[in-house]
Amino acid sequence: MEMKTAIILMTHGSFGKELIASGALILGELKDVFSISLEAEREPMELMAELKTLLEKDFDQYLILADLFGGTPCNVAARFSLEENVIVLSGVNLPMLVEAEMARMQGNYDGLTEKLMTSATEGIKDVKKIMQERKGEK
Repeated sequence: MEMKTAIILMTHGSFGKELIASGALILGELKDVFSISLEAEREPMELMAELKTLLEKDFDQYLILADLFGGTPCNVAARFSLEENVIVLSGVNLPMLVEAEMARMQGNYDGLTEKLMTSATEGIKDVKKIMQERKGEK
């Protein structure tokens, strides 16, 4: 039986919503991907309540991707990180979200945490250095 997984982005401002929109440009519509945003007028308890409501939905697993370790969205998510069916990672970026969605589409959750952390860091490149190296190869 296929595992039903929700992806929840917890971020400052509209970063999570925009990541979802960008991911959809690459992969098509992202279903069961949610964004919880810390806006200037919101209190942490509001985020907590919104996350708790999402965690009560009918999913087998919840993958929470927060933007900044130690930031309020991540700290709120951390309170649920010891639940057996909850994974919380910080440092979310577009490569991490794309990798998470592709793993979910394929139903391949083996080593998911490590894969996501690797994709997030491998997406960071010194483009100038790469271009200089390529120019030197010719």
